[in-house]
Amino acid sequence: MKSDFEKMLEEFSSIFELAKKSVNLEELKDHYISFENQREVIFDWIMENKKDDESRGESMTKFAQFEHDLWVDSDTKTLIGEIPIFDESIFFEDIEKMFDDYGSYFQRYGCLVPDQIVSWDKENVLFNDDMGNVEIIKRPDVIVKGL
Repeated sequence: MKSDFEKMLEEFSSIFELAKKSVNLEELKDHYISFENQREVIFDWIMENKKDDESRGESMTKFAQFEHDLWVDSDTKTLIGEIPIFDESIFFEDIEKMFDDYGSYFQRYGCLVPDQIVSWDKENVLFNDDMGNVEIIKRPDVIVKGL
């Protein structure tokens, strides 16, 4: 019989798989929020159910390894878990340049560094501010082109 912890890890993995299969930014945002919420559920469960620092540390380490294994194949060390990008005509380097050019625009919405940008499409970016807010905002290059 699976423990509560194992069940939560399975749920985390299931949500991650849904996020990887998202077909647009709105759907990805919903799955990403669920993913982040499940991470908090797991952290809370560990803090509530593991009474000493050693067992908490072991559980946190097990969870960290589990999440890492969703992203990276443990044998080949290659990336296997990718969040979809919906405009493949631009790359993360282009997003970083956009952030350099329009940083105050992003920061106004709570996106403080380019690494917080999760995905994008032809008009918007999805970011996670690492404070519990996952937002979609208009890409600044699209706004400028429209002026």
